[in-house]
Amino acid sequence: MNPFIKKIAKPVYHKAQDNSLGKRSIILAFTMRKLTRKLGTKEKASSYLAKNMHRFYVTGTKFNKGTQIKNLFRKVDIHIPKSGFIFFLDEFKNLSEDGHIIDNISIDYSKVLKTSVYEYNEFYFHPKAGRGFARDLSSDFIKNQLDALDGIELLIYRIIKKLRNSNHSERAKFARYFENMIDNPAEHFEEALQRILFYNQLLWQTGHGLNGLGRLDKILEDYYFDDLNSGFITQEEVYDLIKSFLKTLHTYYWYKSAALMGDTGQVIILGGKYDDEYGEYYFYNDLTYMFIQAIKELQLPDPKVLLRVSEETPRDLIELSLETINTGIGSPLFSNDEVVIGKMIEFGYDKEDANNYVVSACWEPSAVGKGFEQNNINFISFLKPLNEFFDGETEQFLDNILSFDELFNSYKYYLKKDADELIAFLDDIEWNNDPLLSLFIDDCNDKNLDISQGGAKYNHYGITTVGLANTVNSLYAIKKLVFEERKYSLNELNKIRKNNFKKDKYQSAYNDLKNLKPRFGMDDEEILDISQEIIQFLEDCFNAYTNKFGGKIKFGLSAPSYISAGGEISASFDGRKAGEPLSTHISLDTNKDFTEVLRFASKLDYGGAKFNGNVVDLMLSPNFIKNHSDKFVDFIYSSIKLGFFQMQMNVVDSRTLIEAKENPEAHPNLIVRVWGFSAYFNDLPEEYQDLLISRALKNEGKIAS
Repeated sequence: MNPFIKKIAKPVYHKAQDNSLGKRSIILAFTMRKLTRKLGTKEKASSYLAKNMHRFYVTGTKFNKGTQIKNLFRKVDIHIPKSGFIFFLDEFKNLSEDGHIIDNISIDYSKVLKTSVYEYNEFYFHPKAGRGFARDLSSDFIKNQLDALDGIELLIYRIIKKLRNSNHSERAKFARYFENMIDNPAEHFEEALQRILFYNQLLWQTGHGLNGLGRLDKILEDYYFDDLNSGFITQEEVYDLIKSFLKTLHTYYWYKSAALMGDTGQVIILGGKYDDEYGEYYFYNDLTYMFIQAIKELQLPDPKVLLRVSEETPRDLIELSLETINTGIGSPLFSNDEVVIGKMIEFGYDKEDANNYVVSACWEPSAVGKGFEQNNINFISFLKPLNEFFDGETEQFLDNILSFDELFNSYKYYLKKDADELIAFLDDIEWNNDPLLSLFIDDCNDKNLDISQGGAKYNHYGITTVGLANTVNSLYAIKKLVFEERKYSLNELNKIRKNNFKKDKYQSAYNDLKNLKPRFGMDDEEILDISQEIIQFLEDCFNAYTNKFGGKIKFGLSAPSYISAGGEISASFDGRKAGEPLSTHISLDTNKDFTEVLRFASKLDYGGAKFNGNVVDLMLSPNFIKNHSDKFVDFIYSSIKLGFFQMQMNVVDSRTLIEAKENPEAHPNLIVRVWGFSAYFNDLPEEYQDLLISRALKNEGKIAS
């Protein structure tokens, strides 16, 4: 259950959780939501659900979680295709929830490929396993783990039996792949892909969302070269397998999507700087290119790709990435290892774990296979406390504010209240016991402690933030127009804002606010100073906090909530009207000078706790990259050297977007970049379509920024 939903409807949720009927009702409601996405309308979903209610199943809570997993895997319907990889999800079979399910995790598939079910079992039964001391086989943790393993083995044997009786074109080979999962490591490239798909399937089926795939070019490297050098496979066959693998991951798109269609968290990490006893180097191989080429060819919005870049990234890899982005698919996102790795180490990650980082869901850095880290657990709106202050304080109080510093301190007081509320919310969360996920987290197994109880090495909470640009621009406008130029009093300007700039007599003030320069994203020291002071203050609010597992709070300057958060608050001093979306990530609404926003972004301080995703969001017109190919590659390298944190690009033109909104059938496969993922434009709610159209028009200079 999403924490946002718990917070909004907390009394209803907790009342429903008090009994099994209530829990079943919640799961049924979410099943209905997913089926509506699958079938298009609530009417079709209701009819389909009614016909299939006999298939609906939720595990009983009288059993431990491991037994529940075993019972679930005993019940799921198995689908074997006529050819290709085996991957299926049963939307009607569900694991009971006793708390919030841990998601946003990338398990370490390199260990999954090397470890059989038999070896996992041996680990728990071995008398000296787990830091050299004898295990207590009667402990709840061990019983849960062994029951979960029994369930995995049961499902594997069910699949093997179904395969042997199927009309799959290569049933004997794939049956052998599944047999090896029981007692052998994966041996070949295709087998490795199938094993990744199987364990990924287990996570989805047990209710985990936003499941990352990790560093697949690195994980699959040995299998690729062993098969290639032995003549077992050709490069062309590998490329075809990668395409088939990606298409398989794209299946159940409607089931996997979280808040919006396309929001699956299925991110593949490629490339990456590395630093070990032999020195520094940039990791890449043939597979790095193949994965990017495959997403360029397939033109699917999901899974998505993140390319870790550094100054040593090969030029032709950057060129291929930009060519792929220029198709409009929105991938890959660039993550700058020159900055990210160092900030993770500074926060407290071991060097090895930081070097091997992946991301959660969209872009939030985390340690693969080491953490409980919940990097999208909630968000802070920087603008909300500023507006609450001005919406709630009296005219007399505002008249008594005589300097910008006094105003800034009042804003900080309200921001701290929001930070304290967030901390109270985090402390209130109860986590679902999770023997399946604990199986893949090293420290849980060493400590005999479930991931939901603090068994992981890293137990941090990650939040996102939204509205920093609106807040900075609002504060700068007040500073200039009220305290320096004295063009308006604080009360006058606030009255204009509270009236949502509606009256004709307010037009001049509205223009003053809307057109005031410089603005957030421009390379200006005053703007930068206000930005730094705000984010540093938020970090100070969190510095003393540790959660019940000893983890800290980290945050970033990018969030998916720029529409929802904007819809809930009044007009702001930057000229934004009530209910309008907040600014998107770190961005400017014009493409006149990309270098300026990159210079600005590179000067922001991402140290301390401020590294949980910081994305520069660029809007590009179609063929812009193609028409400026060499210069744009140079721009990427200079931006890496400047020190941006992360970067994504949306290649769209307003005419196509407007046509697609008016006539969806004319552009059924139009892909756009949303938050940190790509999605079909036609699948997006109208407010997201409108925002993309507005940003494209501003980028093209057809409407004012």
